[in-house]
Amino acid sequence: MRILHVIEEYGLKSAIPHLKKLKGTPLWEIRILGQENIRVLYVGYRGKNILLLHAFEKKTQKTPPREITTAIRRSKELLG
Repeated sequence: MRILHVIEEYGLKSAIPHLKKLKGTPLWEIRILGQENIRVLYVGYRGKNILLLHAFEKKTQKTPPREITTAIRRSKELLG
């Protein structure tokens, strides 16, 4: 939650080491490292806002296609 609070307070640029664009998708990933490696998939939304779409524990090197599909589906549902 600390990284999300930092992003809320100071913007996305403050969390650049924890952000990654997922190639071939409109999605970005926030990487939260710790005992569990948590990923939060999001898209940009209306200016400086972001829309958090899906969070999951990442256990493999690549982001599982199922998690990407879930985030894209939610994005379409919410944004039209």
